[in-house]
Amino acid sequence: MKKDLSATVKLVLTIGITLSIVFGLLFLLFRILSPFLFIFLSAFILSVFLNPLFIYLQKKLKLNKVVSAIIALFIFLVLVSIPLSIILTLLITEISGLLQYIQANAGIKNELTKVVYDFLNQWGFSTQNIEAEINKYVVSSLRFLSANLTAILSQTIGFILNSLLTLLVTFYFLIHKESIVSYIYTINPLSKEDIERLSARATEVMTATIRGNLIVILIQAFLGGVGFSIFGISSPVLLGAFYGLASFIPVVGITLIWVPAAVYLLVTGSLSSAAGLAIWCLGSNLLMDNVISPKILAGKTGLHPFLILFGVLGGIQMFGIFGVILGPTIIALSFIAFEMYRQLLKG
Repeated sequence: MKKDLSATVKLVLTIGITLSIVFGLLFLLFRILSPFLFIFLSAFILSVFLNPLFIYLQKKLKLNKVVSAIIALFIFLVLVSIPLSIILTLLITEISGLLQYIQANAGIKNELTKVVYDFLNQWGFSTQNIEAEINKYVVSSLRFLSANLTAILSQTIGFILNSLLTLLVTFYFLIHKESIVSYIYTINPLSKEDIERLSARATEVMTATIRGNLIVILIQAFLGGVGFSIFGISSPVLLGAFYGLASFIPVVGITLIWVPAAVYLLVTGSLSSAAGLAIWCLGSNLLMDNVISPKILAGKTGLHPFLILFGVLGGIQMFGIFGVILGPTIIALSFIAFEMYRQLLKG
C-alpha cells in the first residue's frame, strides 16, 4: 500500500515538475518572440497566400523548394511594387502640375486666399491673426519634426527591417512547410484527419478572404473614382486608387480621401458638389461595408454575410488590420471544431 502511494506521489510530482518546466519555457519563449508576433503573423498569412504558386512552381516547372520560394516572393514583390510605382508617379506628376499651374497663374494664390478667408468669416472664424497663427503652427510643426527626427528615422528603418524579416520568415515557412506540419502532428492530440481538415479549411478561408478583399478594394476604387469624376475633382483615377487602398484601413479608411476633397469643393464655393460627394461616398461606403463586401466574402468563404461582418469587425478590434483575414478564419474553424465535438459525442 505504501509502495503504491509512494509511486503515485512520485508520478504526480514528476508530471507536475515536467508541466511546470514545459509551461515555464513556453512562457519565456512567448516573451522572447512576442516583439516579432506581427512579423510571424504577416509571414504566415503571406505564405498561405503564396503557397498555391509555390506548389505550382514545384510540380509543374519541376523547380526545387528554394528556387520556387524565391520566385514566388519575387512575383509578389513585383505585383505589389508595380501599382505602387504607378500611383507614386501619378502623384508626383499631379503635384508638379499643380505647382506649375500656381506659378503660371500668380493671381490664383490671392484668389484662393480670399476664398478661404471669406469661408472662415462666413462661419464666424476670425481671420485677423490667421497668418500669425499659421506661421506659429508651421514653426511648431517644424520644431516637432526636428525633435522627433531620430524617432521618425528609426521607425522608417524599423519598417524596412520588419518587411525584410517578414519576407525571410515567409521564405522559411514555404520551404519548411512539410516539416512544420509533421511536427504539429507529433505534438497534437487530434487525429491526422482532423488536423488536415482544420488546416485545409483555414487555408481556404484565408485565401478566399484575401482575394475577396482585393475585389472589394477594386470596387471601392471604381466607386471613388466615379464620385470624384462626377463632382468635379481633378485626377479622379489617382484619387480613386487612393480611395480603394484607404478602404482597407480600419475605422478612418476612406474619410482620409473624400473629406479633404469635399472640403476643397466647399472652400472653392461648390457647396452642392461638396454635399453630393459626401453623400456619394458615405452612401457607397455604407452599401459596400454592410451589403456588397460581406456578400463577396461570404460567397468565397462559405460563411453567412452576418458572420463575415461580425468576424471582420471583431477581428479588427482584436488583431488590427489582420483581423480582416483572421476574424472570418477563426469563425470558420470554430464551426469545424463544433462539428468535430458533435461527432465525438456521437461516438
